[in-house]
Amino acid sequence: MTGKGPMPTKLDAVKSRDAAIAQVDANADEDWKRYAFGFVAEVSNDLEEFTTDDLWDWGLVKPREPRALGPVMRRAAARGLIAQTGEYRKSRYRNCAPLPVWTSA
Repeated sequence: MTGKGPMPTKLDAVKSRDAAIAQVDANADEDWKRYAFGFVAEVSNDLEEFTTDDLWDWGLVKPREPRALGPVMRRAAARGLIAQTGEYRKSRYRNCAPLPVWTSA
């Protein structure tokens, strides 16, 4: 094998992903994060299953950096408000990227 340094491992990928999520969260507006968390808590009670695309469709105001919703979703899950179903749907807004399907917990 040619190249410089060792091959990245799955742990390296997870660390890189977590660092990127933390960076997006650190740069997101605190008022927007509070607003979005409340929006997720409220709307999740009205939807049986949903993706982040559905939240945008329901009127969640987009921040300067829409990826800031990821850390909000993780916080809502950590607090037991929502849970992933294990299913994924293609995003309507992010080039068909797979989005986790959520449900209220």
